[in-house]
Order: sequence, then C-alpha cells, then structure tokens
Amino acid sequence: MTPSDLTSRVSRDACVLGVALAGPAAYLGGLDGALGAAAGAGIALGNFRWLAARAQVTGGDGSPARSLWSLAAGLRLAAVVAALAVVVASGHAHPLAILAGVSVIPIAVVVHGLRGAREGA
Repeated sequence: MTPSDLTSRVSRDACVLGVALAGPAAYLGGLDGALGAAAGAGIALGNFRWLAARAQVTGGDGSPARSLWSLAAGLRLAAVVAALAVVVASGHAHPLAILAGVSVIPIAVVVHGLRGAREGA
C-alpha cells in the first residue's frame, strides 16, 4: 500500500466515523453535540491530510525542505489550535463532542495499521 493510498483510506474511514459519531452526539448533546463532533472530525481530518502531504513532499532524502519541517509543524499545530479555539469560543459546539470528533483519526490509523500487520503476517 502506498502512502497516498493509506492517506486516502484513513481519510475515508475518518469521514465515515465522523458522520457516524454525529448522530449519537446529536442525540446526547443536541445541535451543539452534532456540531462539535463534526467540527472536531473536520479539523482532525484537515490536520491529518496536511501532515500527510508534507511528509510525502519532504521524504527522507535530506533535502533543504526537510530543514523547514520543524517550522512547518509548529505552524500547522498553531493553525489547529486556533481552529479548535474558534470552535470552542463560538459556544455552538460541545467541548466533549469536539474531543470525540478529533479522535476519529487515531482510530482510523490504528485500524489500518492492524489490518496491514495482519495482511503482512
């Protein structure tokens, strides 16, 4: 499986998990719960895609672009924190639902990692 294929699969599964999570979040937290879950999943997905794109461009060849990796990672983290702060400050998204939405990426990555390990063994 190529890195871009893995990125696409994880993104697809994270979107499915985010949509599946919005229903129970809406039931438990109303509109704020649904918005929080959707916003958290969207921010996490954007962060993952951004990180995956930069990792593919940088590679491991010691190019000058690699020296800027720390700066780019810091800017990416600042953008994610700012996006989460805006969503929380708006008051229209429940913080626990945001946390649940952000968790869709680690779940999708672990599932694909376990699937790849099982297929390789």
